[in-house]
Amino acid sequence: MGLFKSKEERKIERDIAVRKGINAMRRNVKNLEKNEKDYLDKARRAKKLGDEKQLSFLKNTLRRTAAQRRVLERQMLSLETALQMKNQAEAMGEFAKSLNAVSMAISETFASTDLEKTQREFMSSVEKAETMEQRMEILLDMNEQMFEAEPASVEGIVTDQELDALIEGGTGEKAGAFDDEIAERLKKLEKELDEK
Repeated sequence: MGLFKSKEERKIERDIAVRKGINAMRRNVKNLEKNEKDYLDKARRAKKLGDEKQLSFLKNTLRRTAAQRRVLERQMLSLETALQMKNQAEAMGEFAKSLNAVSMAISETFASTDLEKTQREFMSSVEKAETMEQRMEILLDMNEQMFEAEPASVEGIVTDQELDALIEGGTGEKAGAFDDEIAERLKKLEKELDEK
């Protein structure tokens, strides 16, 4: 079953094993410290009692326990340092992977961009826009000429007096006559414009 574990699962198992080892070492160091304290208390009692044999035995035991604790602390320090270095290496590895992914994305972007085709399409668009702009200018010029010609023609059809009369609210036969006359002149103007 362990053969089919993914790389990530194996990494997690290794990290757990390292942490368990460090925690076990910490517990052992605490136990050794407690033993040292107990041996020290016993050595004090043996000294008070004047038991040199027991005192010598406790000193040797205390010396071995302290040495064992220091060795274990050094091992734990080495393991913690190695773990820290491993974490730094993994962080650098992740950075390298991310940097590689970014560089590949940039390469793909440039590879998928056909600059020549883009330039051709841009130039074609610019030409079309210029052509459209010229056509719009021609259309605007034609409309401007048409509107410039219109007021002169309209003045001949509808006089200022007729407009003043309409504005003053003249109604009845005279207003009706003006309306008929205006309609007739508008028809003539439309005919003239159609002939052009």
